[in-house]
Amino acid sequence: MKKLLVTIFFVLLWNTNIYSNDWYTQINEKIYDEFKVNKKMKLPLDSGEWSLIAKDSEMITHGISVSTLTFVQLENNKPIKFFEISRATGLSKWQAYLTSIIEGAVFNAKEGGCVKRQHYNYLSFYKRGSAHNCMTVEILDVQRVLYPSDYDAGQVFTLGIRQWIKKNNIELPKLFLMYSGTFFSTVVRDEWYTVMHAVSPEKFANYKPKFTSRDNTEFHPDNINNYKNAKDIMKNWIEYSANKHTEFENFQKAKKYQRLDLSSIIEIKSTVNKNIKSNKNISNQLIKLNELFQSGALTKEEFTKAKNKLLN
Repeated sequence: MKKLLVTIFFVLLWNTNIYSNDWYTQINEKIYDEFKVNKKMKLPLDSGEWSLIAKDSEMITHGISVSTLTFVQLENNKPIKFFEISRATGLSKWQAYLTSIIEGAVFNAKEGGCVKRQHYNYLSFYKRGSAHNCMTVEILDVQRVLYPSDYDAGQVFTLGIRQWIKKNNIELPKLFLMYSGTFFSTVVRDEWYTVMHAVSPEKFANYKPKFTSRDNTEFHPDNINNYKNAKDIMKNWIEYSANKHTEFENFQKAKKYQRLDLSSIIEIKSTVNKNIKSNKNISNQLIKLNELFQSGALTKEEFTKAKNKLLN
C-alpha cells in the first residue's frame, strides 16, 4: 500500500511539473524556455531561466479578472531581456459592454496601443468586429516608462518593477528593443491576451546605443537612415518580432483569417537562412574536393574544373 501511494505521488508530481500553469508562478520563482498555461497552450520563450519579478492580479467584477506577469533574464545583475504577459478573463458574458473598453484601450490609447505613432518602427493589425490582432515594434525608453512625467497612471503599473529594481540594486540599460502583441477574439476564447518581449541592443546585437532617449535615439524612424548599424539591427529585430508574433498567434490558436500577413518579413529571414546553409554546403564540398586533390584522387585540372563549377 505504501509503495502504491509513493508511486501515485511521483506520478502526480511529474504531471504537475510538466503541465503546471505558469499563471500561478510566484515572485522570484523561475520558468524555463516557455510559458505554459496547459498542455495545449505553450508560448515559446528565448531559452534559459526567466525569473518572475512583478505580478499583478485583480478580480474586477462579476467573474472578470485581470493578471499581468513580468519576467526577466539577468547577466551580472543586469537585465538583458524582459517578457511580460497579461490576460483578462471571463469576458464573454459582458462582451457587449466590454468591447468598446477593449477597443478603446487598443486603438485609442493615450500611450502605446495599436495606433500609428511617430516613434513606432513597425505596426500591423487585423480588426473585425470586436476581434483584433496587433503587432508593434519600437524602442523601449526605460526611464520614460518607469518614471513617466506625462502619463501619471503609468506609475501604478510599473510599481512592482521599480520596487524590484530598488530592492535588488539593479543596473538597468537605458534602452531596449521591444515587440508588443495583443489578441482578442471570442470565436477563439473569452480572454484578451497581450505580450511584450524586450531585449537590450547590447545583448541582441552587441551594440551600445549612442543616444539614450526614445525620441533622439538612432533607432527612431526619423533618425535611423543616418545610422547604418542601427538600421540593420532594427531590420533584424523586426524579423525576430515577426517570428515571436507568429508564435503568439499559434499560442492563441488564432484563426487563419485573423492572422497577420508577415510573410514578407519572415521570407527575408528564410532567404538569408537558405543562403547561409547553401554557403556552408559549398564550403564543405570545397573542403572535400581539396582533400581528394591532396590525396591524388583528382588531377589539378579536375580539381580546378570542379571548384569553378561549385563557385559559379
